[in-house]
Amino acid sequence: MITTGFALTASLIGLAAVSTSHSATLPGGYAPDVVSQVAARIIAAEIPREIERKKDWGKTKEITTGLHSNGNFLKFDIHREKSEVNHGIWKQYKLTLIDPDKNLDVQIQKLRTLENGRIALTLYLAAKVHGWAQTTVYDRGIHIVGLEAEGDTGIKLSLDAEVGVNPLKSNSFLPAGYALDPVVTDAHIQFEDFKLTRISDLRGPLAKEIGVVLRDAVEKELAGPKLTAKINESIAKHRDRLQLTPERLVGKIAAKEKAASNTVGPN
Repeated sequence: MITTGFALTASLIGLAAVSTSHSATLPGGYAPDVVSQVAARIIAAEIPREIERKKDWGKTKEITTGLHSNGNFLKFDIHREKSEVNHGIWKQYKLTLIDPDKNLDVQIQKLRTLENGRIALTLYLAAKVHGWAQTTVYDRGIHIVGLEAEGDTGIKLSLDAEVGVNPLKSNSFLPAGYALDPVVTDAHIQFEDFKLTRISDLRGPLAKEIGVVLRDAVEKELAGPKLTAKINESIAKHRDRLQLTPERLVGKIAAKEKAASNTVGPN
């Protein structure tokens, strides 16, 4: 099991220290299986822990709420008074990973080297998700119904990804270091035992409908282009963490040695 409670920099140091006795098919002599382990940690760490969305929440409609007249018998005008009132189906939901450091289990499969020098792999992740959803219906300012529900589900995610190891630019003929380049290309979701845990005093068809809203929210946010875009966007914001440079490695290793020496007691 790979959990997300880790230091990415430490993982990268471990990668840099791997012996070339592994299958050195990537730039820098890094073995595909080791690169995949680090990439799995990076990708898992960037899966959103909480997602909150609103659709048409606060939507209004302009309607006629009255009439008034002015003028006299010879010139008489009637004017409509209009107001903005609540209208439509308001929806909002929040999805939260339940204790991901304990419940997020990641397995690496289908590891292979591509012709372009990158490696491809599929990550299979098991997680637990808590969902909350609320729907409120208005018709021209009149509140019709308000529905609220919570539910828990186990999910299995499969994330297809590609990873490259690219040399960093340098003023000399030697590279200044190397950078990992993980990209998620697709995501699929499978539910396990989806259960509604609370419904706001509601039974029958409407209760089923709010359950569908909640389940659809989980599926919409954690599968396909939306999730892949979120993960890749988050990875792009943390590119500096993915660089393997001599300065970083020396500094981190020195810090580790100092910390170790401070823990040694008297003989």
